[in-house]
Amino acid sequence: MCAIFGIIGSYDESIAKDDFMTLAHRGEDDSAFISNEKYFFGIHRLAITSLGKDIDQPFVDGKYIVVFNGEIYNYKELAIALGTDAASEANVILESYKFWGDSFIEHINGMYAIAIYDGNVLKLFRDNVGKKPLFYSVKKDAFWFASEIKALDSGSKIDKKAILPYLSFQTTLAPNTFYTNIFSLPAGSYATFKDGEITIKSHFSPLNNKIIYTNSKDASNAIEDALKESVSKRIPSSNVPWGALLSGGIDSSLVAAMASLDYRIDTFCIGYEDKFASYDEREYASKVAKHIGSNHHEAVLTKEKFFDGLTSIEGFSEQPLADPAQIPLFVLLKEVKEYDKRVVLTGDGSDELFLGYKTYKEYYDIEQASQLKYKNWLNSFLRSHYSPNKEWEWYKRIFGGSLLFRSTAELFTDLQQNRLLKQNVKDDNSLHYLELYWKEFVQGGRANIIDWYSFCDMKVKLGDLFLAKLDRVSMACGIEARSPFLDPSVVNLAFSIDPKVRFGQTSKALIKQIAHRYMPQDIVERKKRGFSYPYMEWLLEENELEVIRRVQRERKIFNNETLEFILSKAPSGGFKHHIFALYMLCRWLERN
Repeated sequence: MCAIFGIIGSYDESIAKDDFMTLAHRGEDDSAFISNEKYFFGIHRLAITSLGKDIDQPFVDGKYIVVFNGEIYNYKELAIALGTDAASEANVILESYKFWGDSFIEHINGMYAIAIYDGNVLKLFRDNVGKKPLFYSVKKDAFWFASEIKALDSGSKIDKKAILPYLSFQTTLAPNTFYTNIFSLPAGSYATFKDGEITIKSHFSPLNNKIIYTNSKDASNAIEDALKESVSKRIPSSNVPWGALLSGGIDSSLVAAMASLDYRIDTFCIGYEDKFASYDEREYASKVAKHIGSNHHEAVLTKEKFFDGLTSIEGFSEQPLADPAQIPLFVLLKEVKEYDKRVVLTGDGSDELFLGYKTYKEYYDIEQASQLKYKNWLNSFLRSHYSPNKEWEWYKRIFGGSLLFRSTAELFTDLQQNRLLKQNVKDDNSLHYLELYWKEFVQGGRANIIDWYSFCDMKVKLGDLFLAKLDRVSMACGIEARSPFLDPSVVNLAFSIDPKVRFGQTSKALIKQIAHRYMPQDIVERKKRGFSYPYMEWLLEENELEVIRRVQRERKIFNNETLEFILSKAPSGGFKHHIFALYMLCRWLERN
């Protein structure tokens, strides 16, 4: 796990070295670079697979140069298949590229951001779901790339248009960022930079999988086998200390239980002080830990740790993210680091792949209203009777013939933005950011809207929001996070299941079938709770929401009346996620 950085073309070496060093927090073990008048390639290494070995990147072989961030879980098998004695992941990546060309990416299994310099051509590859980030920028006579924006942002301007997708989805969506000349390589894509031109192509789509499993028994058995193998391959070698995050929810519990089959593992969870017991789920995590026999550790998030964590996150975050969970995650991973762990297993990806969010059922029920005979009257009625609540927007879309589902990451609807911002935000503006995903979905030939729910959330909520959060926070703590549900075999399997079977009668029914074999029944069947904690109470206690009003006085971004209406709901818990998004945005704008 590392940070990679590179430049093709003319550049100032002192500036390049300074920008390269802004990524040093991602690799605490080693740093190395090579350069000449035509290029600069560098890497900061957090050693996992290569722990105890000398750094071998940038990897140079004749005209080829490779820098790579991530883990390739099947590199030893590939070396055997290729008949090479290649001893490292970077070496195997290059040998695979030499043999298969660009399609080598179809043969590797892992999370990665890869750069291959092939003579005068640069190739960039990003893993299927976007576990590892990769950004790029064209500056004067050079092409730059890096694992984080901070290494590229000198001279770049903030893109004010990015506020709209941020309010819609809690983040910007690839390829765009909050900077006008810095772009994110989309997940499952590769870029070629040659003769001053860049082309980007997709190398992965789960929609290409054919439906194979049409009953829940066969599907759950296949998922169990794939997930057990995925967990196994993510358990590092014996000289690498590791553990598992354990929230007490079904996904992290299942991963931890499978990891415990052959090991006594360390598990980690976070909770809150007694007066906030309604948010605390440590009792469930403790029950699972006892059942699987893990060495269990608990962290407590206090108000002081919350604000310390927030300050730390702002130090390494380059763009605002509106996910409140990033702060507890940071505090928890700092605790994990205190136990000298280098790797943690997580349950990320299960909700998106196996339809675990309760709102999926709500969306699907509302979809049925599109068949109503007199929906035009209802459409007219809704448009003349505005409500600020999301359900109003959902029915308006259905009766107006628009696409209802735009990810469970959707926060401010278009009309909410139109009322909040001092600019005209048209109906269906948020669809503009999803155009490429919807086009891919339609071309994939999928007829069931349930598949769209899963595919859209895999791209938006998982890829651009949750995995971005997980990468930044884990790297800031010097920890590699591995997510077994995101193995290609599990992802492909999910999209090989009849969508009605995957949807099930209850939330995440297929995963529950498996979980019953690994953990107590009351843990499996307990009602899913959306993650929450007392961040709004703490923000109000410290009068922190004044930053929103302060930015408003200085920049006049918002409509005052609408802004004050939203803020007035904070004490009662209304619009609290919306308010947190505004809070993070305004703090970021003040710093920039």
